[in-house]
Amino acid sequence: MATAISRRQFLRGDLSGRSVPLRPPWALAEADFVETCNACGACIPACPQQILRAGTGGFPHVDFGDGECVFCAACVDACAPRALAVTAGKAPWELTAVINEGTCLAMQGVECRSCVDPCESRAIRISYRVGGVAVPGVLTSRCSGCGACYRVCPVQAIDIHPAPVEESV
Repeated sequence: MATAISRRQFLRGDLSGRSVPLRPPWALAEADFVETCNACGACIPACPQQILRAGTGGFPHVDFGDGECVFCAACVDACAPRALAVTAGKAPWELTAVINEGTCLAMQGVECRSCVDPCESRAIRISYRVGGVAVPGVLTSRCSGCGACYRVCPVQAIDIHPAPVEESV
């Protein structure tokens, strides 16, 4: 299956389309997004959570280091060229939290549950182990990719990535 890449990705040598920045919620597919977005930056100050930043070429991307997305659609309302557009029945984005097992304190035997409480969708669950420290796990089917767990992790063991795509054969 061929991956559509933007002209920017082609010129930067990213022919696989793998190094795509996290775009704001309801962004068009990457190739369409960079073609439609005029990098005006109107969506950046519109975000009440202040998680949008100007990236390469002035195109907005999400930085969960300062907060989470509450899916208020203020960025969509501010987007005049319609590079961000709410589509009925479509999720804001296909992102999910991923816990780095090599960095996570709980997986190293240290009691920590900082990522569990801020997760409103209850996508991060604790697995209790007899004689050991309980460890977190992500239910990707429940994860909205909001980033609430990202900032609170004391060792930055959580990343927000595009959800894995299940291909039908």
